[in-house]
Amino acid sequence: MKRFSAIALAATLLLALFALPACNGDDTLITIPVGEPTPHPWIFVHGLNGHGEDSGIPVPYWGGTAGDMLAELRTEGFTIHAPTVSPSGSARDRAAELFAQLTGTQVDYGHAHAYRHGIDRFGAIHYPAMVPDWGEPDSNSHVQRVNLIGHSFGGNTIRALAGLLRDGCPAERAHAAATGEEISPLFVGGKADWVHSITTIATPHNGVSLLVMLDVDPLLSTVAAALPQAQIDAAMRALGINIPGVTSFVDFLDASEDANNAFADLTLPGAQALNEITMPAPNTFYFSFAVDGTDNGRPVAADMALPSRLLAMQIGNFTYPAGGITAAWRANDGLVNTISATRPFNQQHVQVPSFGFPAPPLPGQWYVMPTVRGDHGSIIGLGRTMDDILPMYLEHMRLVDGLVA
Repeated sequence: MKRFSAIALAATLLLALFALPACNGDDTLITIPVGEPTPHPWIFVHGLNGHGEDSGIPVPYWGGTAGDMLAELRTEGFTIHAPTVSPSGSARDRAAELFAQLTGTQVDYGHAHAYRHGIDRFGAIHYPAMVPDWGEPDSNSHVQRVNLIGHSFGGNTIRALAGLLRDGCPAERAHAAATGEEISPLFVGGKADWVHSITTIATPHNGVSLLVMLDVDPLLSTVAAALPQAQIDAAMRALGINIPGVTSFVDFLDASEDANNAFADLTLPGAQALNEITMPAPNTFYFSFAVDGTDNGRPVAADMALPSRLLAMQIGNFTYPAGGITAAWRANDGLVNTISATRPFNQQHVQVPSFGFPAPPLPGQWYVMPTVRGDHGSIIGLGRTMDDILPMYLEHMRLVDGLVA
């Protein structure tokens, strides 16, 4: 139970972003353009049980104990927004909430989607728009774009948003065509060029082994089944789980593939389904940063805080080849398996070596950055100083601003 709850209660942090010098095969330096801050706003999206700047929570999500990192980045000239989305909603629902905040509209989850999952179609009204001219042509007739950064499940969220912008939702279009009912612009598609870049940080692109562990571990399953119903109900309410007929975590896992929440998306089948509908767009740049605080699956004290080490030890000791969890999944950051954070398994990628980019980044494919040492918390600033983390973000953001699709 503690291992499972930790996914929702602790998955709220970020991995350091940095750019490295680049060489080609004969060690000749390749000049990668470094841009000044551009008009493209940067949208920072939190993970499970996280919060944005409008939440009123005094401890900043982006910076943690190091301080307000976004304020520091703004002094460097970047336009930054950090909205708050559902703490445990599905990637699709969080994408709809994010879209409404950026465009200054009412949240529309879609009629077909709402009917299928028994939720209200419409949510909060957001005004004014965070990015008023998003998607509109600028003075040079270029579409005004955004850069999306997501930590942990925030990475799944921004990928879902980009996928909907590009392809829309066939079920919602079919419903609108049959009824004449108005449809959200998010579900129409044709907006792939609205996103300049996507950067994911410690993101479980391919699911997490913790959920597999709970499902197949006899001891954990027995403990979960033996808990008093009142404790089960309270824990499930805290996690935002409300599925008819589901009365235990084991039941939840059995029902989760078709459920509408973050945990369904974090199962291996749920993550694979999301990967299949979020293929890279040809004019968008993609970067991923994975984190590892272990040595062959064993936590390293110098790299991980104690709570992360306790979880990392369990993750690092668990394999289940029949369920797809091989020894390659042992390395982790205390919550997310390092291999899962590299990139969606079904999508084209380039592994960036430790010495830097072998060539200037191109759009339409993932650039898997060298794995960062640390844990799921230190990477956003917990236990770090601003001097430790700010230069890394600046390097990466300036690199992205210098790229032209």
